[in-house]
Amino acid sequence: MSCRSDVTVVRRVVTCVLLGVLSSGAASTVLRAQVVLPRADLRWSVLTLAGDTRTLESLRGRVIVINSWATWCEPCVAELGSLAALRRAIPDTSLAFVLIAAQRREPVADFVRRRRLTLPVYLEATRAPEVYRFNAVPTTWIVDRAGRIALRRRGAARWDTPQMLALVRTLLADSSAVTR
Repeated sequence: MSCRSDVTVVRRVVTCVLLGVLSSGAASTVLRAQVVLPRADLRWSVLTLAGDTRTLESLRGRVIVINSWATWCEPCVAELGSLAALRRAIPDTSLAFVLIAAQRREPVADFVRRRRLTLPVYLEATRAPEVYRFNAVPTTWIVDRAGRIALRRRGAARWDTPQMLALVRTLLADSSAVTR
């Protein structure tokens, strides 16, 4: 087993433990444990569909759901509904969504318009930093208020489950982790 796959296994175990503990109500204890989470790189530049450049740095101090997706990817499109449901379930302004498509502007803008997608959609302005490198879409990261990657999920997921809602609410409530 390679070092990289060892890290993946450890992350999966930590994620399973976190989700299991969340459902038992002991989330605050687990989140304060000495689990070292990788730092997010908030220098990633993205483009709005209008062509304006933004960096994730502007979202520092918020919980950020970053989703790498594509209009041609059926699992990506299928999970958009549960991402939107997560946003509706937790309308907190400290929760930010960044859906990034590594495609040309026209097909993405057309897709957003046809589907009446209300989640914020961006295009890659620069290549993803190393910490976000992925080999499959969809891939989703949840960055905590301190700028650490609390969750990485490769493949489609249900983002509006009770366990995921509890995780996001716990990350939002952890104001001690806010960095500016």
